Amino acid sequence: MGIEKKLFEYLKNHELPDYLLYTGAGGTKNWLELDRARTFPVARQLKTLLEKNLESILRFIPTGMSLVSVGVGSGEKEELLLKALIRKNLAETPGSGEVPICYYPVDINSEFVDLALARVRNLPVEKRGVVGFIEDIATFKKNWRLPVLFCILGNTFCNYEPEFILQLVRKTLESGDLFLFDASLLPAEGLEAQSARKSILGTYASRENTLFNMYPLLHYGMNPEDLDFELLLAHVDSRIGSVCRTRKNLHILRDSEITIGAEVIRFRRGDVIRMGFTYKYTCDQITAFLDICGFDILKAFLSEDRTNTIILAKRST
Repeated sequence: MGIEKKLFEYLKNHELPDYLLYTGAGGTKNWLELDRARTFPVARQLKTLLEKNLESILRFIPTGMSLVSVGVGSGEKEELLLKALIRKNLAETPGSGEVPICYYPVDINSEFVDLALARVRNLPVEKRGVVGFIEDIATFKKNWRLPVLFCILGNTFCNYEPEFILQLVRKTLESGDLFLFDASLLPAEGLEAQSARKSILGTYASRENTLFNMYPLLHYGMNPEDLDFELLLAHVDSRIGSVCRTRKNLHILRDSEITIGAEVIRFRRGDVIRMGFTYKYTCDQITAFLDICGFDILKAFLSEDRTNTIILAKRST
């Protein structure tokens, strides 16, 4: 089923999954603009944390590991990792001139895969881009060169149900593979946590992020004045207790219609379009989920303000 057909099927049921925000040429352009916006620093802060701790991370990664990154986006963080892995391989096998690793950027948007590959086109490794969903990763892994460093970067980890994504990753990893991911956090408690909640709401409700979330509807005929973007922070139950996540809705403010291909969808004032979510964990909550899903943490890095983390883990034996 094509992207437009999927969009039509979801919107006629008043749903808009977040992955549809990232598809096509419009999704590529909008995400890159949002990622550069001063009001939306989430991915940039995680990239800074990676840069700061890159050499420490490398100490735990053996030579010869291939790099798989799901939801690769523009591939900036992966470029940093890949260059560092190449340096490590060449330093530990001097004189060979060969780097026996492969890079697999994975994304649902082929334009992002192309961007990620273009960033590293001159690096001396094999490269194989993959267009697809993380749910289909078992199909893609048949052609991987093992072992792999399996990455989910850019806060993408937090856009899935925690046990679903961790169980999927655990089934994907083979003996010797490693799992690297990052997350934008919620400080544990007190005034710092209250301040962070206000900051989160400000970031995710910024004009730039609001327009990013409205884009599919705007692209097919609606105006910004026809919609109101609602973002809430709510607590939901889990096996480790209550955890925080965003809840997003688009409220229709006036009778409107959009045309997708030959199909027309009519909305009435008061209709609500349900969207996706982003979990806002504390560091201890991520640790607890990793434990119950069968992972051992090799190393965790926390930003000074405790609002971002990078974690390197492996399957428990």
